[in-house]
Amino acid sequence: MWKTIEHILMSPNATVILVFIVFIVIVAVALSKTGLLNIHTKAVEIGATNKEREIIRRQIEWVKRHCEGMEGKLPKSEDYDTWRGRYIAEKVYDEYVEWITLNHLTTEKEDIEIRQDRIVGLVNSLTEKKEFKTKKFEEMLREDTEIAIEKLVQIRNIYK
Repeated sequence: MWKTIEHILMSPNATVILVFIVFIVIVAVALSKTGLLNIHTKAVEIGATNKEREIIRRQIEWVKRHCEGMEGKLPKSEDYDTWRGRYIAEKVYDEYVEWITLNHLTTEKEDIEIRQDRIVGLVNSLTEKKEFKTKKFEEMLREDTEIAIEKLVQIRNIYK
């Protein structure tokens, strides 16, 4: 192998070959920066950063609206604390944003169940009120989480 490399570098065309290779690399980098060239393999993705940013931005915008709507679904008793409700919705929003940025969302049943358990556990850890511990509220949270995950995966597939 080293003999072959030495032979190529000692040939009269060596400078032309090196200049050509450098030129090809510079053109590939320039095309990927402008978005005209996208290389997507299992390990490396080059040139699709704007596209990925756009997908994440759209997912986060949708989750923000979804969590604001979720605040209205929280059980309200006579001593309902509005700020506690907003805090719970914000913590759920933070959890969704973490899922989006890690980009590991799927619609597989097991994955959805794990994420539902995380949301239910999160909400239960944030409040002591019995309205938030009922079976009906837990079912609402699980259904809401499943809808959110399916929508986030759908957004990714639409803009991919």
